[in-house]
Amino acid sequence: MHCLNYRHITDLSLTELREAVGSMGEPDYRLHQLKRWVYQKRVGSFEAMSNVPKRFRAVLAERFDIAKLKIASRLSSSDGDAVKFAFTVEQDNGTAFESVLLYDGKRRTACLSSQLGCGLGCSFCETGRMGFLRNLSRAEILGQLIALNDYLADHEDKLVTNVVFMGMGEALGNYSRFRSSLDIIMDEDCFNLGGRRITVSTAGVVPSIDRFAEERLNVGLAVSLNAYNDRMRERIMPINRQYPIAELIAAARRYAAKTGTTVTFEYVVVRGENDGEEAVGSLIRLLKGLPCKLNLIPMNPAGEGASKAPSDEALRAMADKLFERGLTVTVRKSRGRDIWGACGQLAGKLGENLSKSKSGACPKTISWK
Repeated sequence: MHCLNYRHITDLSLTELREAVGSMGEPDYRLHQLKRWVYQKRVGSFEAMSNVPKRFRAVLAERFDIAKLKIASRLSSSDGDAVKFAFTVEQDNGTAFESVLLYDGKRRTACLSSQLGCGLGCSFCETGRMGFLRNLSRAEILGQLIALNDYLADHEDKLVTNVVFMGMGEALGNYSRFRSSLDIIMDEDCFNLGGRRITVSTAGVVPSIDRFAEERLNVGLAVSLNAYNDRMRERIMPINRQYPIAELIAAARRYAAKTGTTVTFEYVVVRGENDGEEAVGSLIRLLKGLPCKLNLIPMNPAGEGASKAPSDEALRAMADKLFERGLTVTVRKSRGRDIWGACGQLAGKLGENLSKSKSGACPKTISWK
């Protein structure tokens, strides 16, 4: 057999993997064995698949590669609640895509990237400053999760329990690869994570939200809102010029209705700009009757955000007002801040700035009652 179809085995969708095994004349149960070896046991070679025939291993090795992602760096927070990974491939000239592993009680959450860079240009996001470089492949998306599980296994810890697509890029902008990666993440022979343990974040690309709603998966949707009127949101999130707030909220309502899930709205609070009485009243009107929760995220107090970060007292007061008027509200504080782990700060920088890489992490959630 020749090697014209040689490719990473983790770059195959479930359908493609099934067809590949079938084309080799193997029985159906070989597919189940293969998926478990690749995604559950995370082997680094086909030869390690001890309970499958040698001839099958030989054909797999001839047609596919099973190499894992190259980890360029790994940084741990001093509090022990976050670990940041940077992955590189030769074609990207030293630019990395990053993931964050978060510890929260019994949870082990993988914050995954879907693109290298991002083309949406949100003013508060370091990834947006990079611009869009390329979509990540399916193998790169799933490879992050494999790497994080390898790390946890090496530390004799439980494997990833939750996945959030809140890393670099707009996952719904890399739709087909994101969607087929979900199939593998949810498959019982692979990562076996149910929809309630998965969340995808979006800056508000309305057609993609509607497209995903039609899938009717039990997957959480997190919408990056950050403003209460179009003028303000257009200034910080250019996507709003194409899909203004009214259209975005309507899409969120459709998503909640079709999937039966509660939509999360992310709201980065900037002192003196989007945290006043007008903001509270407008958010109540916008979200009234929508099954949702609102996450208030303080502006990262490091660097340029130092003068714009709200105090803890002001943030709690805002949460109180929203809660008293009927909204479910949480106040989120970033984990891994000492390794530049605040939301929106994955920058993919390597080299001399590695130790100060503005990497993103998903935040610790504190319920506000």
